[in-house]
Amino acid sequence: MSVTELHALISLLEDPDEGIFSTVKQELEKIGEAAVPSLRRALEEEGHGTVFVARAKALLDQLATQEVRSLFANWMESADHGLAEALLLINQYVDPAAGNAGLKETLHRIRQDIWLELNDDMTALEQVRVINRIFFEHHGFEGTRGGAARPHHALPSEVVSQRKGNSLALGAVYLAMAQELELPIHGVNLPNHFILAYCDGGHLGEFTEEGSPGSVLFYINPFNKGGVIHPDEVNVFLGHLDLPVDQRHCGPCHPVDVVRRLIGNLAYAYERQEDLGQAERMRELLFFVEGCSAPEDAERAE
Repeated sequence: MSVTELHALISLLEDPDEGIFSTVKQELEKIGEAAVPSLRRALEEEGHGTVFVARAKALLDQLATQEVRSLFANWMESADHGLAEALLLINQYVDPAAGNAGLKETLHRIRQDIWLELNDDMTALEQVRVINRIFFEHHGFEGTRGGAARPHHALPSEVVSQRKGNSLALGAVYLAMAQELELPIHGVNLPNHFILAYCDGGHLGEFTEEGSPGSVLFYINPFNKGGVIHPDEVNVFLGHLDLPVDQRHCGPCHPVDVVRRLIGNLAYAYERQEDLGQAERMRELLFFVEGCSAPEDAERAE
């Protein structure tokens, strides 16, 4: 079907006749994910009535959900598990009608600003100081403190737009930039908190058979403007947070684990805000991602 024919088909969503709508809906469902961009563009146009908007949004939610799940399955099977791509997918899943162009452009700009200041002669600490200066001072990112869990403190587009997020979302954006720059920085899945680890050797995806990308040189706390924590001090850090001092939580985690936690965090935030529809959608996505990653987890556990 040509673009013109697809546009004409979508325009029929305006027709009040339920029989015509049923036929159009079936045709668009057959087209599937390929109809998503055209539906999104149609919703951006002005002049449509409430019937068209309601039908188009419902269809977009349905088809975009299938699209994002398909893309997530591809992401799970990829070699690098780029976190920036996963952030875009999570954002698209939450609001299929909104495009990711703005979020993608901002992430690219932040990454470029950091890249321009880095050079191969820098030590690990010097590299992190550059990231911290660009990320927190130049772009103004900061952590949210106190209050109930809120979706806009966890949703990638809101965190990047408002330059403010909880420890997990803020750390995920920071980590995504580090991965884009091929720095050996990884997430650390602490209970109730999220920090990062700069590892001695091992870049994104280069985990050993035991699951570790190399020994930890030092930890980074994005929630505290990238403050550096020495490995010998991590137990004290955990004690201040009233977290269990368990070395199993102090090692680098896989990007898939970060994504799982991000999705679960959003589901919890939506539930606390009594947006039960979105909370259920995020739980469905979490189950889907966990289902995709189950075989890989089993292999790593052997």
